[in-house]
Amino acid sequence: MNYMSRKLFPLLIIVIFAITACNQSADNKADVAKSDTTLLTVLTFEKQADSCIEKPVIIEGTVLHLCKHGGKRMFLVDGTDSIRVEVTTGPDIVKFEETLIGSRVRVTGILKEERIDSKFLNEWEAETLKPEANHDVGVHTGAKGHEDQGTQDKLDQINAMRTDLKNSGKDHLSFYSVEAVKFIEIK
Repeated sequence: MNYMSRKLFPLLIIVIFAITACNQSADNKADVAKSDTTLLTVLTFEKQADSCIEKPVIIEGTVLHLCKHGGKRMFLVDGTDSIRVEVTTGPDIVKFEETLIGSRVRVTGILKEERIDSKFLNEWEAETLKPEANHDVGVHTGAKGHEDQGTQDKLDQINAMRTDLKNSGKDHLSFYSVEAVKFIEIK
């Protein structure tokens, strides 16, 4: 039996290595799926956004603002109010609750790009000049008071974007946001 054990022992080690290698392969596939999601920060969001369009991302930040009209948008900051990341509700999120303001959240979602071109600005201007207000038209920045903008404020914003568009040398301006698939409040 001792002789038999010595002959089978190397074979047993080979079988163990084979099983371990197969299990690592399955684990590596799970890691690859996780690695498809890009971790972003508020402070580097603009620099990384163009390489993550329509891809899964995770971002953490403090909720600075929630849009009053339906709670469909929140804006995250991290250390400074000058850099804001817009987060919109995804298909499975009805709205963001006002109790989130001031809370730190981790959002998992899909990075979206909104392209603003001359045609968009012309349509926005025409809509702004109509007598009835339409809050859904325009670019939401999360700046204090943006929901209470008057006609002239909106026209000034449109003209500033026209100048930015002209100075960019491109046919559009890009604005990025995260469409939330899920989010959690971090305690």
